[in-house]
Amino acid sequence: MYKKIISIAIVVGLIFFGGYLTAKWLIPDDTEVSTGPRYSTKAVERGDIKQGVNLSGQLSGNWGGSITAPKPEGIGQDVTYTVEELFVEPNQMIKKGENLVRLSAENLNEILTDLTDSIQKKHDEISTKTTDLGKIINRDITGVSQVNPNDGIVISAPIRGRISDISLTEGDMLESGLIAKIVDDSFVKIPFKVNQYEYDNLSAGDEVLMQIIKKYKDENGNDRKSPAFSGFVKGTIKSLNENAVPNSDYVSYIHNGMIEAANPGLIQPGMEAIIYTQENGTPIQSLNFTAEVASFLNEKKVYYTGSLDTTVIATDVMVTENEFVEEGQVLVKIAGSDVTESIQTKIDAINALYDEIDEIYKKIDKVSALTLKMTVTAPTDGMVAYVNYREGDQIIASETSDQWSLMLMDVYNTDEMYVHTNVSDLDVLYVAQDAPVIVTVDALPGETFGGKVMRLDSYTDYRTGETVYNVQIKVEGREGLRPGMNTNCFVDSGESLDTLLVPIEAVFEENGKQKVEILLEDNQVEIVEIETGLMNDMHVEVLSGLEEGQLVVTGSTKDLMPSQSVPENDSILPGTKQ
Repeated sequence: MYKKIISIAIVVGLIFFGGYLTAKWLIPDDTEVSTGPRYSTKAVERGDIKQGVNLSGQLSGNWGGSITAPKPEGIGQDVTYTVEELFVEPNQMIKKGENLVRLSAENLNEILTDLTDSIQKKHDEISTKTTDLGKIINRDITGVSQVNPNDGIVISAPIRGRISDISLTEGDMLESGLIAKIVDDSFVKIPFKVNQYEYDNLSAGDEVLMQIIKKYKDENGNDRKSPAFSGFVKGTIKSLNENAVPNSDYVSYIHNGMIEAANPGLIQPGMEAIIYTQENGTPIQSLNFTAEVASFLNEKKVYYTGSLDTTVIATDVMVTENEFVEEGQVLVKIAGSDVTESIQTKIDAINALYDEIDEIYKKIDKVSALTLKMTVTAPTDGMVAYVNYREGDQIIASETSDQWSLMLMDVYNTDEMYVHTNVSDLDVLYVAQDAPVIVTVDALPGETFGGKVMRLDSYTDYRTGETVYNVQIKVEGREGLRPGMNTNCFVDSGESLDTLLVPIEAVFEENGKQKVEILLEDNQVEIVEIETGLMNDMHVEVLSGLEEGQLVVTGSTKDLMPSQSVPENDSILPGTKQ
């Protein structure tokens, strides 16, 4: 019982002692209390202010594109590449123009051979069609430039001579076949034969004399012969075969030859000729065998061998039977719109082949150019992100191949890199499109890189319901930067030079207006409305309402709780600065 009373007394004593200490702390001694409110101040001063927000994030490479095998455009055939040599690996930095991959394409030579062969085939086809066109217009031509379709079909005399036969009149349908025969009867050809004894005394180039005999029937129908005209005709042995052949009687051997002679105008094929050796124009000895005039020396049959896709009518027949014509003189004309159109169609078909040849030559040029692209080089400075093939792999490329099927590797363009990060709702007002950014990189202390805000957007996180603000910053890259490096980005939202500045803790808002307290000489405080400009975490720009040198209140003992006091020699307020 005694012990219990002592314990209760101790507890009561402790309670009273704690109450005494609390009261002493809450009710200050009069000697410890200042006679009035005390103020912490800061003079309004001029200076520079920069406004912005600090963000952080990792560098991302700007995709510079795919490095691809050369696309065989304009060749018309697939090309099979083989990766012969790789010069780079993933994450390796590369310089513009540096070798990346060496390829080969064995079937390029086969393609080139096929193209060359096709050109020859086209030329052969052109030659055939040109020959056919020449037959249609009845002229020997070497190209379509020599043909005017408006001229139609013109059939001309191939030699000078007399029209001995013509089978066409105006309005007749022109068909393949004989048109006319033209003979030049100024010379005749006379085949002859001699026995072996005569052969020894004759040779090619010798002149002979001939008596021309005409054959006819008398009034009784009997065969008769008589000189065609008085005198002899001089001829020249043009050929005499040295090889003897059996005569038609199979009893003796003969030598065949040919005599040409000027026609005085009366000699006709079918007449007989008695041939004499001669000396100084005098006949010496007749040959054993009589010859027969075979033909005129120069005679031509004029044929039309062409074939048009339309009916061909002789529009003009320019000559008549037995008329004498000169070489090249027009015999027959065939004209009309149908003929012109048909000829033009054939000309167009030939010109189309020339166009096809031009296209083949372009393909050959592209194949030749492709052979120079077997070593693929870097189009720009950057970093290899991914290599798609290894040495020995094959790639089949065609004109329709997309970049993904031809992709050898991906490259980052390190000249332009990006930082993707977030900004809080308190700082988002400091971030604007195209705002300049100063970037520092943890891995490169002491270096700064320029940047710019490329995009600012927001979305609502469906999990939390909060609005997230995304910022994309473009960084001007240079040597040393790598994707994945940590960065610190200061987004500059503006600056003002040589302007009035006050501490940020001196400014407060009242009724939607910015205000400060200024300390007067009699330790009185006056509230002043100000117009603010830029603001950062330390200062606020004052555009109006204050003058340089005025003291603004940054703290006061009036802000203490009623139970708080500040000893004169131990102020909890910042020191007054004037």
